[in-house]
Amino acid sequence: MSRLEIRTAGAVDDWTLLRWTNGEGDALSLAPPCVGETATIPPAPFGIAYPALLKGVGRVYLWGNSFHARTQQIVLERNLADCYFRAASTLVRQYARRGAPMETAQERLQQAQALHREQRWVECLAASVAAAEASVVSLARARLERMHGRTAFLWGVWAEEPADGETPLAALAPPLNLITLRKLDPSDGRRPLLQQAQGMRTAVAAFWAECDRFPQSVDALRDAITAYRGSVRYWNIAAHLHHCKPSERLTQQIGALCEAGRDADFGIMRLLHGAHGFYEAHSPYALLAQCTEAGVPYEAVHLEWQWYDGTLYDLDQLLERYGELGKPIHLSISLPPEGGYSVFSRDEPLAWVEQACLIALSKAYVVALQVPLRATASSAGALGSDGQPSAHWQQIAQVAAWNASMLD
Repeated sequence: MSRLEIRTAGAVDDWTLLRWTNGEGDALSLAPPCVGETATIPPAPFGIAYPALLKGVGRVYLWGNSFHARTQQIVLERNLADCYFRAASTLVRQYARRGAPMETAQERLQQAQALHREQRWVECLAASVAAAEASVVSLARARLERMHGRTAFLWGVWAEEPADGETPLAALAPPLNLITLRKLDPSDGRRPLLQQAQGMRTAVAAFWAECDRFPQSVDALRDAITAYRGSVRYWNIAAHLHHCKPSERLTQQIGALCEAGRDADFGIMRLLHGAHGFYEAHSPYALLAQCTEAGVPYEAVHLEWQWYDGTLYDLDQLLERYGELGKPIHLSISLPPEGGYSVFSRDEPLAWVEQACLIALSKAYVVALQVPLRATASSAGALGSDGQPSAHWQQIAQVAAWNASMLD
């Protein structure tokens, strides 16, 4: 391993938040560097992620991967700015000539260029990130307008607690047409929620209660699916794959579970679930890719992502990468609370919700978008404390209505 000196222009205040990644953006289980010490870097190509506080953006993870074995010293903010500047420049050049409205992105790029000349690295990074975000949002909107909207899209919420079974969901429809049960047990009071879904003609997805523990019982899964036959359309056959180390044996186990699920109910769609993130450093990509290459019989990826684990540009690129697996994607995202979470924050969180929805909706392989039913410490929810749709859900509903208007 090579040695690397990491310098900062002032935006790094907690080195424990720095994450090493591979060249594709999967967080590595390596200790972050210490202040004032030369770090031992992972094998090239590698990347670095850090949540710098930026004016106009907030504090979320930023990621760059333009590092190689010969890299000996970096200024983190400068190198990250270069990554986002190049990304935005490429998108603007490629799509502005095709008619996508890139004026905002171009303006931010000009600002970043001027700040780069003055070596004002933190401000340059903020302008570069803003340019990259503006470019992917503009492109998403342009794609949707050119497609005249998306049909057959699932707008969903996920329920965590048994008490959610009594929650009236009619206020969320439209656009609500999918409910996901994170914990499913015949004795936990979820039947009222299933009855509501049936009455609203809303699709239901479920996590198998034991799906994060291997080895698993094929018979137990078969019994669970049989108990809900006809009520649950989308089954997360194996969940939390980001906690699992890829292996041939594990792939075979997942394959056996997928086959058992289809035997129990031929009409279900089988999902494999995993969360991708930097703060909690994990990724299911390697295992999902291995399952796909091995021919594991599943229909869709259920990808989970937290709002503070990247910029909107990073969300766009993450979806592109997982889309290359060749499976439809059910996307679960958390929502930035007005007051932020821990050290993380997002400027204009409601605008962020709209833009994240546009990005997801513009990807033909993303077929579902889900958010938490209720607020948590780290996320806003679809329902407010008064049981009415939150401002975040109202923003989602507006995007759904705009999309539906283009279908007319």
